[in-house]
Amino acid sequence: MGALTPLFLVAALAVGVPIYLHLFQRHEARRLSFPALRYLERTEREHARRIRLRQMILLLMRVTVLVLLVGAGARVFFNGRGSAHPATAVVLIIDNSMSSGLVVGEDRVLDRLKELAHRTLDGASDEDRFWVLRAGEPWLPALPASARQAREAIDAIETSDAAGDLTAALERAAELLRTSELTHREIHVLADLQRSSFAGGETAPAGQLPVVTWASRDDPNVANHALSDVLVGGGLPPLEGQRAAVTVSALETGDTTQLPIRIVVNERIRGAATVPPGSATSVLLPPAGPGWIRGYVDTDADALRADDRRYFAYRSRSAPRLAVAGDAGVFTDEAVTVLQTANRVTISGPGDAELLIAAGGDGLDQLGANGAALIVPSPDPTLLPALNRRLAAAGIPWRYEPRAASGSTELTGRSLPEPLEGVRADAWYVMTPATRPTTPTRTLAEAGPDPWAVQGSDALGRRFLLLASALDSESTTLPVSTGMLRFIDWAASEWAGLAGGARALTAGARLPAPRAATHVRFPSGEEFEIDGTRTVRGTGRAGFYTFLAADTVVSVVALNTPVDESNLQPLSHDELPGAIGPGVVLVERDGDWSRAVFRTRQGPELWWPLLLATVALMLVEVLLAAAGRVEASTNKRGKPRNSPMPNATV
Repeated sequence: MGALTPLFLVAALAVGVPIYLHLFQRHEARRLSFPALRYLERTEREHARRIRLRQMILLLMRVTVLVLLVGAGARVFFNGRGSAHPATAVVLIIDNSMSSGLVVGEDRVLDRLKELAHRTLDGASDEDRFWVLRAGEPWLPALPASARQAREAIDAIETSDAAGDLTAALERAAELLRTSELTHREIHVLADLQRSSFAGGETAPAGQLPVVTWASRDDPNVANHALSDVLVGGGLPPLEGQRAAVTVSALETGDTTQLPIRIVVNERIRGAATVPPGSATSVLLPPAGPGWIRGYVDTDADALRADDRRYFAYRSRSAPRLAVAGDAGVFTDEAVTVLQTANRVTISGPGDAELLIAAGGDGLDQLGANGAALIVPSPDPTLLPALNRRLAAAGIPWRYEPRAASGSTELTGRSLPEPLEGVRADAWYVMTPATRPTTPTRTLAEAGPDPWAVQGSDALGRRFLLLASALDSESTTLPVSTGMLRFIDWAASEWAGLAGGARALTAGARLPAPRAATHVRFPSGEEFEIDGTRTVRGTGRAGFYTFLAADTVVSVVALNTPVDESNLQPLSHDELPGAIGPGVVLVERDGDWSRAVFRTRQGPELWWPLLLATVALMLVEVLLAAAGRVEASTNKRGKPRNSPMPNATV
């Protein structure tokens, strides 16, 4: 047994009031002896005993009512242990994704969430253990901590520009609690419960664990205007001396008010326009000189400021040198011709090429020291042995084998290049490592369970990109799609490390480091050494990530806020148990958070049954008291008629 507001128990002293009135404030009437009334004494004594019994029952009921009211006010609970609560393992999931920066009134949503987290810690004991998970920064570790350490971790949380994945956070929380030695376990979810934060699935990520979730809907309906996309040159980065169109898209909000935008390039305003929500507009930029171009588009700030700006970056340079060796097919030849006509590429020999399209492995023996190779297999499987020999001679530790199964599938992959999105593979080979690679490799695209596009470096440090399908209409839909031209241009510029992409990535993405880069500079200005994985993590802030070799800029990548985070629509209360778990407790008011937490950890509070018992006792007391008054009145009226009065002479 315990109480959440023990100071209220002082009110129990009020039970002395009816006892005092009953024992010490009764009126003692003067006793006068009348001989004529002696015959009534026996009847009066019996009546008095009934009155005293009724008064004692009424006194007991009134004292009980006061005790019950005090218990309800003190918010007593029962757990059968005699302590505040048993030692509990708690995972605090705090959603610090981009949407938590929404300003409601004068405070951010994140500040409200952190305040509720502190209320949990206010009721903690020294035996409790906590883990703090940031849904907007899942790459950060979560270590067991005391209440004091958890409070410090919560105070240090700031909003991230990345997306929040509450489904993954709940699964991680359940896994952490499985490692705890404590029997009592809980998950507290403090989030805005955006629909986009839940992946959806048949299995509740929290399982049967008790989950306390803040599910307030008291916030006003805030209209959020946001820029949803910025695209330079239609996906083809402009070259040196070329004008480029910047296409800006705005999020659909149902509002027809056009958003004013301005375009800033290398810290100079280069254009201004308006864009209607749910639509796009283009602004033509003046020609740029050589070097890396950094720019952004922004609009008027609203309650959610992070999505009011979008960044872009690309390298303005001369057209890359491209060579084609072997029979690459008519579609590849046609795409190269179009790019050459548009001055997007210049044709050279394999030795001078910055990108070599090696059909069947041809030309790999002529590739220069600074060149990169795009290796395309022949549709004829009888030519695979020759291709494998050329790969081995070039120091590329991969080989091709025929695929026994049949069927088609759409290309997938976490690092899928934008030109390959929506492309279907109908026929492909199986690519396997011939030897253990001496340098890291990376799969950019997959066809079902098989790698479809693999990048790496050969023994001389030259980059290679292996495709599992021939570039013809029978092997893949890429040659007959609009992505073919963009794919060849992407391979000749962005993939080869010659130019930065015009399409920005999303905050939170893993960034592969260019071959020559040794350091990376974050938007905050901090620089970090690139580790052996050649992958940059922790990219939770939108802006420019600059890869450096000493003081030389190797590459610049622009990261933007995820578009889904700009949609503030939450899950309904009916959907939350399926998205979280059957043991979820929804808290709709801030003031109920501590009570809900304690209800889960200590058992249910008894205030409700206590109030019901109080009302029932008060009704019985009123009826009993009223019955006593009726009886007394009846007796008073009946005494002169019914009393056996003796004959007397006055």
